[in-house]
Amino acid sequence: AQSSWSIDASSAMSPLSGYQMWKAGQAKARHKVKNWAARILTKQARKVQNNLIERWRIYRGDQVMVVAGKDKGQVGTVSKVYRKENRLLVEGLNLVKKHVKRSGDNPGGIITMEAPIHYSNVNLVDPVTGAATRARTRFLDDGTKVRYTVGRNASGSIVPKPDVAATRTKPRKTDAGSRDTGWEHATANTYAPAPENRGFFGGGGAGAARSFASSALR
Repeated sequence: AQSSWSIDASSAMSPLSGYQMWKAGQAKARHKVKNWAARILTKQARKVQNNLIERWRIYRGDQVMVVAGKDKGQVGTVSKVYRKENRLLVEGLNLVKKHVKRSGDNPGGIITMEAPIHYSNVNLVDPVTGAATRARTRFLDDGTKVRYTVGRNASGSIVPKPDVAATRTKPRKTDAGSRDTGWEHATANTYAPAPENRGFFGGGGAGAARSFASSALR
C-alpha cells in the first residue's frame, strides 16, 4: 500500500502528462525545422520554392529592358541573378531607399540602392533592333547551343552568352574535405578474383556429386 501511494504521489506531482510531453516535443521539432529552413532560404525564396523557373534564358551581363513597373521601357545590364527567388538585379534600375545603421567606418543614413526585379518583368534586348524580345534556344550544326531572339520586333539574330556569366562569383573549393576520398584510396586495387569453384568433390561440381550419389546407390 505504501509503494502504491508513493507511485500515485509521484504521478500527481508530474507537471506534464505523456500526451503533453509528446506535443511539446513535436513543437520543438517543428521549431528546429523552421529555423533550419530559414537559414537556407530567404523569405522570397520560400514563397516561390514550388514555382521556380526551370529554363533561364537571361544571364548575368545581358542587356535587358524593363516591360512592367515604374522603370518600364528603360534598359540596363543584369548584375546579379537570384535563381532561387525568380528575380534578378539590373544596374541603375528599380532604385529604392534604405535606412542603414551607423557601424564602424559606415556613417549610416538613407542610401539609394537597386532592388531585385522579377524575371517576368524584363525581356532580352535584341542586338540588332534594340527592342525587347523573347529568347529561345537551338543547336547549330556543330552542336553548339545558342540563344536567338523571337517576337514581333525580333531580328532572329543569335545572342551570345556574356563572358562574365561563364566566370564563377565564388571560386570552387579545391581542398580535400573530410568526406572526400584520398588519391591513395582511389588508386588502390581492391579487386581480387575469386578462386575457381570446383565443387565439394573436386573438378565436376554438381555433376560430380550426382554421379557419385548414383554410383553409391548401385
